Amino acid sequence: MLFLAKLSSLMTSPDRGATCAAIRCLIAYAEGLEDCRIEVIASEGAIVLSGVAPSDQARQRAIAIAGEYAGTRIINNIVIQANRGSSIETGIGSSSSPAPSGLTAALKPPKEVT
Repeated sequence: MLFLAKLSSLMTSPDRGATCAAIRCLIAYAEGLEDCRIEVIASEGAIVLSGVAPSDQARQRAIAIAGEYAGTRIINNIVIQANRGSSIETGIGSSSSPAPSGLTAALKPPKEVT
């Protein structure tokens, strides 16, 4: 299992890339987010999520994971794509507060390569 500590202090340090990498990892290994392609960057004290999610539920889960870990404002630029051919909703928005506490990412083990 993968355990990462909440390190919101990284948002103010020169190495914000570590926070983004940790959030990317949490989202990549969260159950139910396998079909998401979400990029994470830090911009002006906020975390920006962009990319594609298969449903609004998956998008909201990714936002909750990022908010809980970063403890800062999350900007949502994730597009919902029901099938590979067409986008349905842009879902651009932002949150001025972090996700409620207690939302933990259910992590799954990496897939075995044979």
